[in-house]
Amino acid sequence: MFWKSVPPENSEAQTRNRLESIEMPEAGLFEASVLNILNSGLGYRKSIESGVCAFGDGRVVPMMSYGLIEYLMGLDLSGFDLLELGGGHSTEFWSQRVKSVTTLETDPEWARILGAQGLPNVEIRTTSAEAIAPDMAVLGRRFDAIIVDASASRYRCAKAALTILKEGGFILLDNADWYPNTTAMLRTADLIQVDFSDFRPLRWYRCATSLFLHRNFRARPRYERLPQPLIGGKDIAAKNDWDRIE
Repeated sequence: MFWKSVPPENSEAQTRNRLESIEMPEAGLFEASVLNILNSGLGYRKSIESGVCAFGDGRVVPMMSYGLIEYLMGLDLSGFDLLELGGGHSTEFWSQRVKSVTTLETDPEWARILGAQGLPNVEIRTTSAEAIAPDMAVLGRRFDAIIVDASASRYRCAKAALTILKEGGFILLDNADWYPNTTAMLRTADLIQVDFSDFRPLRWYRCATSLFLHRNFRARPRYERLPQPLIGGKDIAAKNDWDRIE
């Protein structure tokens, strides 16, 4: 979808007579723009039709809040060892951004499918809803990031995650708005809660994905800017006088 400015010297009648002109209320124009960003930029409609969580340009993303995904894509996580509790399209996403991914998956068939992708820095382990928290301890190592998105008790998973989280890392809790006891427990552990509430691929409702940051977490930008220019955003940074260094 493209928008065109009409020269100011054009009269209202001249504008209406232009073949490419469509007259609509301002509210309808804004709604059309929002839907275009959601469907084309963020890939919402394409994800529904294909069943694959991806942006409009085909980049595979987790089934998590769009705002969180864009934030994570701007971070340099290349030195991170990551533990993923519950795999999916997110597994490929993480593998492209961190040093190593260890995935504990409760669905044996889904674990087989993920393993067949042959991602070089990913280890897939099959577990169960009852055993996943104890299996985290059995790994015998600590992680910079722990993704709590398993088909199991997320309270138990998050509690176990606290014992193996490295200093300066973070725990990510998906669907955090559904787990008030879990979020309260992580806050009580002196982690900093940051909520990303937004739409997400393959879902018709808004939901929260929350980061729980260790007090020594430091955001390292992957590129020169953080945040990066947003999908569907208005990028005025290059000519923004209010941002001039003085």
